[in-house]
Amino acid sequence: MPLLNELLEKVDDKDSYEVFQAIRKICDQIVYEEKVNFKYTKYAPAGSNILITLEVTGRNTKEIGFLHLERESPDVYVAVYSTLEKFRLLENADETPPPRRRSVWPINEFVPIKILTKFASFYKMLRSE
Repeated sequence: MPLLNELLEKVDDKDSYEVFQAIRKICDQIVYEEKVNFKYTKYAPAGSNILITLEVTGRNTKEIGFLHLERESPDVYVAVYSTLEKFRLLENADETPPPRRRSVWPINEFVPIKILTKFASFYKMLRSE
């Protein structure tokens, strides 16, 4: 992955803003490439500190699950699993209640590649692979 290697070479791991921007750029590229695989993107959690949101299986067949990487403070990242019941889905996504947080896992890393690797491991676990 030339884009990934190029970004990671330029990042100063001690500057939290540079780390955040590198992770955001990588996450934006992942979302761009994977958006065709997701059905419920308009119901996904959104916010300025949410870097990437991916659909995963819910706890049962009546739920939609979302895993997202969120920055809580300049050097603190967490992976958040949230769910939304399918019967609550409305045509207008603005009127649909937001997904509820079910689990939050801290990511105790400071290097972008390690943060994304840890997030990928949570994604793999929730997809049961």
